[in-house]
Amino acid sequence: MPMLRPPRAPRLPIPPSRSPTPEPSAPRAPHTAPRTSRPAPRLRRLVVALVVLTACGSEPVAWGAIARSAGSDAAGADWRITLDDGARASLAPALAVPFTPPAGACPGSLVFARSGGGGEWYAAWWQPRAGGASLLVSRSANDGGSWTPPSTADARDRSGPGCDRPRPAIAADSAGGYVHLAYFLRPSDGAGVWFTHSMDQGKTWHAPVGIFYGDAPARVSVAAEGDTVVVAYEYPMARDPRIGVALSHSAGHIFDARVQASGENEAARDPRVAIHGRTVAVAWRPGALDDTIPRGEIALRVGTLP
Repeated sequence: MPMLRPPRAPRLPIPPSRSPTPEPSAPRAPHTAPRTSRPAPRLRRLVVALVVLTACGSEPVAWGAIARSAGSDAAGADWRITLDDGARASLAPALAVPFTPPAGACPGSLVFARSGGGGEWYAAWWQPRAGGASLLVSRSANDGGSWTPPSTADARDRSGPGCDRPRPAIAADSAGGYVHLAYFLRPSDGAGVWFTHSMDQGKTWHAPVGIFYGDAPARVSVAAEGDTVVVAYEYPMARDPRIGVALSHSAGHIFDARVQASGENEAARDPRVAIHGRTVAVAWRPGALDDTIPRGEIALRVGTLP
């Protein structure tokens, strides 16, 4: 599936169908050649070959059945999902390390990621400013003993000042020194779920990539291992309470596929995602959107990448 490139003007995708098949792709660019022109024979053969290969390809994720976990103490306000070497998923408290954010930082937006088993940590948070908020990141190399001055990962938000916004998600991969961020944002070129990453331990950040467009604030989660990056997100559309997953096999430069992870007959919210090898696990809170379900009730789905 082609990458969803940020449009020059706000544009929403057609809502996906109510089936567990991959979500719709971005609209194709208009043809530059006249309608009467025909590709050369070699080009036609190449196009046919690509179509055949695409049709014969496997699904982006082979999902298992949805399981339930009720009353888990680990699934409080801050929680995460982990995968062990046997591809067994479990819930755990969210990662945390000593950190004092700058004055004025949105307190509920602070998230952490640990890179490998050493003392390298990353913190990300929203910092309000005139007209919106900036997504900032800081790094510690000594288990939170000291932190670098924050770098700006994304400063395009135009939703107005304040902290009434979903917190971002962060993941760090020790193998390549990459840091990955997923978040909901309202920039001038279209509100929705966005992604950016750093290849130099958070010093600089690549141009953001649009994951899924929509005006409703959406909570997100991100996980990475090697070149594979997985973003789980609430559909950013108020009347479509499902959980989607975007997959990249190029360290987040391009997202190859977007698929539905949650079921068909209930609302789903507040996702978490983990990856280990070829196994992906997605968890979320099922049921109503008004927080009437037990806090500890979690739905879990495990899938396998091709």
